[in-house]
Amino acid sequence: AHQASLGRAMATASMHPSVSPTWRARRLQSIVEEEQSNRENREEILMEVIRQITEALIWGEQNGHEPNFFDYFCEKNILADFVRILGLDRISKGVKLQLLQTLSMLIQNIRRDTSLYYLFSNNYVNQLIATQFDWGDEEILSYYISFLKSLALRLNAETITFFLEQFPLYIEAIRFFGHRDQMVRTAIRNLTLQVYNVKDESMQRFVLKRSWRTYFVHLACHLRELWFKLDAARERCVAGGSENDRRALQEVNEQQNDLLMYISDVLSMEEVALREALAERVLQYAFFPVLLGSLGDGGAASGSLVRPAAGPRDRLSPECALFLLHETFDIFRSTPALLNPVVAALLLQRPPADLVGSCWRPPPPCPATYQATTPDVSAPCSADANSVAALDDGAPDEPGAPVYGRLAKVALRGGGEGAEGASDEAPRTQLLAQLRSSSDACVLLVAGILSACLACGGAWPRSFLSSSGLLPTAPPEGGGVDGGPEVVLLVVRALERHTSLRVVVLQALVQFVLSMAARAGPSTDGGGSAGEAAWLEAARGSARGALRSAAKHVRSYLQGALADAFLDIFAEEWEAHCTRPPGIKEACANLRCLSPQAANGSLGGAQGWTADWAFPGSSERQHAAKAIRVFLLLRQLCHELSKEGAAESKVDVAMTSSSGSAGGATSSSAARNPLHVLEEVADGYEDQRSVELGRQDRIVCAVASAEGRQSR
Repeated sequence: AHQASLGRAMATASMHPSVSPTWRARRLQSIVEEEQSNRENREEILMEVIRQITEALIWGEQNGHEPNFFDYFCEKNILADFVRILGLDRISKGVKLQLLQTLSMLIQNIRRDTSLYYLFSNNYVNQLIATQFDWGDEEILSYYISFLKSLALRLNAETITFFLEQFPLYIEAIRFFGHRDQMVRTAIRNLTLQVYNVKDESMQRFVLKRSWRTYFVHLACHLRELWFKLDAARERCVAGGSENDRRALQEVNEQQNDLLMYISDVLSMEEVALREALAERVLQYAFFPVLLGSLGDGGAASGSLVRPAAGPRDRLSPECALFLLHETFDIFRSTPALLNPVVAALLLQRPPADLVGSCWRPPPPCPATYQATTPDVSAPCSADANSVAALDDGAPDEPGAPVYGRLAKVALRGGGEGAEGASDEAPRTQLLAQLRSSSDACVLLVAGILSACLACGGAWPRSFLSSSGLLPTAPPEGGGVDGGPEVVLLVVRALERHTSLRVVVLQALVQFVLSMAARAGPSTDGGGSAGEAAWLEAARGSARGALRSAAKHVRSYLQGALADAFLDIFAEEWEAHCTRPPGIKEACANLRCLSPQAANGSLGGAQGWTADWAFPGSSERQHAAKAIRVFLLLRQLCHELSKEGAAESKVDVAMTSSSGSAGGATSSSAARNPLHVLEEVADGYEDQRSVELGRQDRIVCAVASAEGRQSR
């Protein structure tokens, strides 16, 4: 009987135009109050009542017919009833979902400022935000996150004052920053960017202090955790992992890339203190000890800087560290707060001792608040806002002047001259040593990192680029490589190991050398012309040596079993050579840099590897094809570095770089085929006409008669 009476009351309270909206509100409220006092389970009726109240409120707001309806909603404090129902233990999941959806719809559809201010006043919304639900229930979490998103969209300089008491909207949201659900992660990151854009000094001070102690540290710890997962997935793939392992590698890479993009967005905000605080934390917890610290043993060999023993998850493989470093230069190229300290520590020959020490020390441990609630939810919640666990990282309780940023600024301004520290302890030594690595992926990624430094070189003084070896300077007395050509010589000398490098790696090295040649020019101090001459001459000499080695390798296939098919192979490789190669940036961003080195016709073909990314298989034809391709690449390099081709090369490289494709290499499509013979394109072949064949004993060709018959 009671249920029937409730049903009749709801029917009477329908949206019929002849019934007063205020009377409907009173009747619906009486049903809510009656349902709260009734111990029987009438969840469906209660959910229907809440839906009708929501529809009536939104209808009245959007049509402007009955402002008294919302006034009655405020007068009877129905919002408090909603919050109270949501906090009851005996309330089912369905009612909770309905209330969260109701409040999200109200916040999104309210148009009058007075109505919105009422919803945000009396701390009811803050109480709801701070309510601790079952975060393992994906459906409840989804509705809760949607509720937070709707609140963030209404944030501005006026409404922010309703949330500043412990700011639960921000504190509760950032607990889900590393959730396994991509939709949750994206929503939380967008919410924080909304908060950071609000111009309110009180809010900015609160957010800065809170983020410095917890959120920014959690972000850095989560980032390095993703890096370790990426490296573990790479190791499984190298060990012959399954298709699931390769998918896991791609998934983890996408997650860490998304997080880097989010950090870049925060570092691009107008709030300087916030940018500097985040940059300091991610440098301290992730970039210096994990990325740069994974390049080598640092100063342990010299004895002047003792590096503690690294733990099992303190370091990455060189391939993974270089891959992530290249991604760092690509993503943070316009954010000097983070990139400048990394560049100063990585490329200066004598970086500040504090920067070097940060690279070789183990990373600080994660705080107790990191993932303290569940593996997806960190702590503390807004109710424990004053119980933030102390961080044992030596940092002050509040952010001050950026230590790494200040050191980098001074070092870059001086070009590294006179800085304390030993060059054999610098990460730069470890970086350039990877050009001699047995892993050609490391060689490729080092070229990509150096190329990225050149691409954004306008952000740093020319003196720094010159002292780091990326641009030439006046040669020192007595010669040597300290005047600037060191980097290009190391890169060109890597080309001499062409038999152990894949074609895509050789293409990247050639592109990088041509990029350096294109950007080398006279400096403002007047010492650039002499340095440029020495720089280019050293590069030409090393390139000619590599070309002679490649030509000798090609000649070995002329007299073998492939002699008759050699011209066909050469023609095929010339056609492939004339196709524009992938740019250095594109090649280094490819996950094949982290995958096992495949051979043609085996693992590579099954995984979609192209010939340029694979080593030759067991076929002699494949080895000959690669030898010819290497010869053509080095021949092109020597030609464009020559005095006759240098000016043309600079113009072509500049045009290619501006188009954003190969990043420094010119296309070979316009070049003349080495086998081109003028008589072939004259008036056709004639009897008694002699054709110069060079020093070869014979040449095999196909002759087609008028009847269509061919003979060799």
